[in-house]
Amino acid sequence: MQAPDPIETILARLMPPALSENGQLEIDEMIDDLAGPQVASISSGPSLARWMIGGGIAAVAAGLLAALPLLETVSKDPTVAAHKMPVGMVLLSESDRIESMTDEGWQESADGSAMHALRVSAVEENSVRDEESGMVVQISEPREEIFLTPISAF
Repeated sequence: MQAPDPIETILARLMPPALSENGQLEIDEMIDDLAGPQVASISSGPSLARWMIGGGIAAVAAGLLAALPLLETVSKDPTVAAHKMPVGMVLLSESDRIESMTDEGWQESADGSAMHALRVSAVEENSVRDEESGMVVQISEPREEIFLTPISAF
């Protein structure tokens, strides 16, 4: 068996030489130049003011979210209620079609019961006409759904 010293010298030859001190300083300067000017760090400052500003922003956001349902007008016509079309747009036709169905086999639900999974790829298409320009636009909305059916007998 060889002595450990020759193995260490062989491994030392495999390692690349280190950068010179001058080369390392030039690389550090280049990185500093690319990084741009130093940005002053944010001081901890008065934390009460930050809490007050954050609380004010949260209160405004909560108020807007609470008022949002009040701003929506609910229509009595079910077709308009289901498809909230902008003013000047008319729904010409709508269709749903199934592109593919794939059997995903058995899966376990969150409560531990066995379920049979069926993956369905469907496309909903709506044709809409702009009353002002007369342009007809077809909107396609692909979606993928997984239907889970409980399995009671094995």
